[in-house]
Amino acid sequence: MTSYTSLSLANSHGCCLLKGSDSSAWPLGYDTPALELMTDFQEVYPFSVAASTQIDAALDHMITSGIRLLFVIDADFTLLGSITSFDIQGEKPMLYLQSKDCRIGICSRADIEVQDIMTPVSKWRTLRYENLEDATLGDIAHTFQALEQRHLIVAETPPGQGCAIVRGLFSASDLERAPGIKIDSLETAKSFSEIERALRR
Repeated sequence: MTSYTSLSLANSHGCCLLKGSDSSAWPLGYDTPALELMTDFQEVYPFSVAASTQIDAALDHMITSGIRLLFVIDADFTLLGSITSFDIQGEKPMLYLQSKDCRIGICSRADIEVQDIMTPVSKWRTLRYENLEDATLGDIAHTFQALEQRHLIVAETPPGQGCAIVRGLFSASDLERAPGIKIDSLETAKSFSEIERALRR
């Protein structure tokens, strides 16, 4: 029979957190280059969900994966739109139940699919990757405040390619975890065109 020994413990007189080998991006601040906090889909594979998935199943997928946005695809893996945890947990399901497509009493929340409440690609308002080279986290925080949304999708049009691709994503939650950055304290921009002009500086 294998025997085990209780390991000895020592009193701690002070500890420090071990710093990673690359700490150049910390601490983050308003003047930090925006691309340092963007989730780059050239490095991280984006999470997706089938359009026909029931919304609570999609929410479970988000919780398990630790994310709050899923890209919606059809059976041919064509990108249709996006859905967030805020969409599922907010008023969108009830509005759908009250719509002409689904009357209360005829269908229930269990019948609602992702495609019923998603934001279609045609309604996205995306940031252009080409305009982010000189942008800062302050610019991104200002953009979140102006649009009153929790995610910003970044699109890029590679040379010679007709359609734009989803290159990355900014999350308001990630930004708010950066010490000293508060989205709600910023002055609201009057229009998205003002933000686009700021990002072209």
